[in-house]
Amino acid sequence: MVLGLSYAAATLAVLLILPAAFRLHRLDALWGWFCIALPVALVSNGFWALQHEAIHNLFAADQTANRRVGRFMSVLFGSSFRVLRFGHLMHHRFNRHPLDCPDVFDPKTASPAKARIRFFTEIFGGLYLIEAFSPLLYWLPAPAIRRLLARIYGGNDLRLKQLHQLSGQALGSPRAIREIRQDSAMVLVLYGCAFALWGPHWLGLLAFILLRGMLISFLDNIYHFRTPLDRPDFAYNLQLARPFRALILNMNFHRVHHSNMHLPWWRLPLQFERSQETFDGGYFNAALAQFQGPAPTHMLETHK
Repeated sequence: MVLGLSYAAATLAVLLILPAAFRLHRLDALWGWFCIALPVALVSNGFWALQHEAIHNLFAADQTANRRVGRFMSVLFGSSFRVLRFGHLMHHRFNRHPLDCPDVFDPKTASPAKARIRFFTEIFGGLYLIEAFSPLLYWLPAPAIRRLLARIYGGNDLRLKQLHQLSGQALGSPRAIREIRQDSAMVLVLYGCAFALWGPHWLGLLAFILLRGMLISFLDNIYHFRTPLDRPDFAYNLQLARPFRALILNMNFHRVHHSNMHLPWWRLPLQFERSQETFDGGYFNAALAQFQGPAPTHMLETHK
């Protein structure tokens, strides 16, 4: 809880308090950005990992409190808890489904160049922008929202058909639409106030948001980059020094997490030892490996 309050307070300080200091001429804008906004942006993946705990109902023992905190953190990120939760839980249930593998392309339907543009757009901020802008679509009429969900999860793949059905329940019900609209409204008010307060320094706020989004997007899929398409249970455990582990709440033990979703972040290292797991490589090497770009499907199908 203390960690959550700290991250939330730091984010609100950047959005609302820092620009007030600029307006009162008690803080130079450039100095304030580098000394306050930049460090907060650089630990965004830790805050994202804490949001991840709420998604798995691990942030608080009381589920009502867990959900409320999860919604609050999602709004601070500029999104909706229901949207983020559905996307992540479906990642666990249908890992490497057609919409969950940006690092792969089918040469029969997409050129390598097109696949690379899509992939690098996603890892350099596109993923975050999708998660941030998706709730805004919920201001459309309910029938249009349901048609959009049907289009997103359309196709002949069995997993997409299951996702379509599940999305109707989790994202397309009247209750879901109402909740996502509420979250979206809070995001618009919060960030509208933030940009108004930043005033002539609004580019600093935009830079903070974009940097945060790029870091989250760039490190989101490294645990699954070029992993086998027909092994949905697989993910990388990546070696990382203890101080850096703390910054991302032990998410480098990712295969352990996928196998033990009920475990909170602080128990993952012990489970790693107990299960005699091994590391598949270094964390930073895995991040840099993404510059290889996407691979054709036949390279990642282990049954061939």
